[in-house]
Amino acid sequence: MLPERIRIGVIGLEIGRWHVESYLAIPEVKVSAVCDIDERKLKTITIRYGIMKTYTDYEELCQSDDIDAVSICVPNYMHTSVAISALEHGKHILCEKPLSVSPEEGKKILEVTNRLPNLKAMVAMKFRFSRGAAYIKNMIENGELGEVYYGFTSYLKRSGDVPKKGSWRTKKELSGGGTLIDNGIHLLDLVWWLMGCPKPVEAFGNTYAKSIANGWVERPSSDTFGIESLATGIIKFENDASIMFDSAWGTLMDREIMEIRLFGTKGSATLWPFRIYYEDGGQIVSKTPNLTNISSENQFRHFIRCITDNKQPNPSIEQGLTILKMLDAVYRSAEKGRSVVIQ
Repeated sequence: MLPERIRIGVIGLEIGRWHVESYLAIPEVKVSAVCDIDERKLKTITIRYGIMKTYTDYEELCQSDDIDAVSICVPNYMHTSVAISALEHGKHILCEKPLSVSPEEGKKILEVTNRLPNLKAMVAMKFRFSRGAAYIKNMIENGELGEVYYGFTSYLKRSGDVPKKGSWRTKKELSGGGTLIDNGIHLLDLVWWLMGCPKPVEAFGNTYAKSIANGWVERPSSDTFGIESLATGIIKFENDASIMFDSAWGTLMDREIMEIRLFGTKGSATLWPFRIYYEDGGQIVSKTPNLTNISSENQFRHFIRCITDNKQPNPSIEQGLTILKMLDAVYRSAEKGRSVVIQ
């Protein structure tokens, strides 16, 4: 039997602070506890938001009988251990992207969720919940764009967005990768989901670490900056569709670029800017639909509704693992200098 309000614990208080604020906006939720190894962050959050229970050990929070669900906002290399602990102590989980640092680690989480099917387990992919994405998804499912056979994503950030020296994000064993697994994953996931989540079969990619870095006196070396600042590539799917992408930190540009394009046999769509393109009377017509009446809950409300209404989370852990397999294939392709099969 569910409590009157879902009691949430948030583990990790960098991006976790956003999770706290987002849950506090949901009447059906009580943020019961927060956890971080940095006691200064704990103090700041508890004073600001009136959260009484704090932990510096995530295992203790996961064992608490006063928690129903957990937001996992720790560094990537900790996702697997924290997720498994929370699940095995009977907690629903919302895990920040990526699911983990490698497919092998991600599979460990999936195995536990398969063993505990009554618990809701979700990967945080916020762009699936934008109104523009909801509109395009509805069009594709209704067949209005025809067969959607190609997608393109671009997510390019400026020079100040490179992780600083000493950050866990600069070490592949801790982060799983660089800009692609940190930022590019969002748009790759979005386009893949809009296209119906086809099965990936092959990837070709390349990576670079040549950007001017934020706060670095010297340009990063492989010893101190073991991840990429630029990734490019293409993924092919079993239905012969494909997605091409680029993702970068540290570009020498005057603005951040976010863009997706989808091409179908009856029409095309873009986000950032949001436009729909189709043929009418032999002419190409473009429009920006009114999104005022489009309903799209955010990822936090969706997670809570999955718990209260016994719904399947979007995205699931299985989908999070598939995205992780695509990223891993791109990294392996870059190392080998050739395309690789995605298992």
